[in-house]
Amino acid sequence: MSAGLDFGKLVQPVELIHDMKLGQTLAVKSLNRGLDILEYVAGCPEPPSFSQLLESLRIPRSSLFHLLSNLLSRKFLERDPGTDRYRLGSEVVSIARKAQSPSLSDRIAPFLNRLSAEVSETCGFYVQVGDSVEVVASAISTQALSYTMKIGMTAPLYAVSAGKIAVSELSSEELGSYLGRVAFASVTPHTIRSKSRLKKEIQRVRATGFAYSREEFTLGITAIATAVQSGAKFYGAINLAVPTARFTPARDVDFREALRRTAQIIAKEISREL
Repeated sequence: MSAGLDFGKLVQPVELIHDMKLGQTLAVKSLNRGLDILEYVAGCPEPPSFSQLLESLRIPRSSLFHLLSNLLSRKFLERDPGTDRYRLGSEVVSIARKAQSPSLSDRIAPFLNRLSAEVSETCGFYVQVGDSVEVVASAISTQALSYTMKIGMTAPLYAVSAGKIAVSELSSEELGSYLGRVAFASVTPHTIRSKSRLKKEIQRVRATGFAYSREEFTLGITAIATAVQSGAKFYGAINLAVPTARFTPARDVDFREALRRTAQIIAKEISREL
């Protein structure tokens, strides 16, 4: 036997590892039993009773009681107060709905792709996040000279067309609060840098339904946006980002009509799931 070797100290880590494995095994066993209960309840033609679950699943009575109590408290199961039988709860329905529903970006993408193909320019859908707007979905023009709009990109409300749309949707109180805290940064030499100029632009946006960013966020790019809304409910804004050389008065008219039509379609798609 080696001198100085303390076997007592060696035994403790071994016991600790054994206890950890035992705890993990018990946790997995409980999880499996909980899933068995949910699967059984979901597959039953009629809501099962406690005795039916006990007999069919062969789970010890005390364990079944605690598992059912936990599933009930987490709303994975519901118990009929009249019959004491069990059925799937609202949380299962909520999870199933989330798993089946495509993301907002996925739902909007086909309409943006159609818009981009129609006008041969880059377009995007933005939502307001604090004092910025964020790109949720986009479709990039296939033209050699085009603007790349990345999902997740953010920009100050005052600097981009979609942001100005968001500002135009603010109430008088919200607008006053925003103007009181906004600090203008010169993203380009053309970026708005005064509250008076921004307020004048917001007045035009409210009158026409369209907002512009004329090289105010990216040099060489002019953008136009309109609101996506259903009644008084504002969802966000869609815009077109166009190389300034291609943004002619004649195309401006076409852009407005294409944006207006697409905004209405997207608003219907969003409201359909709400």
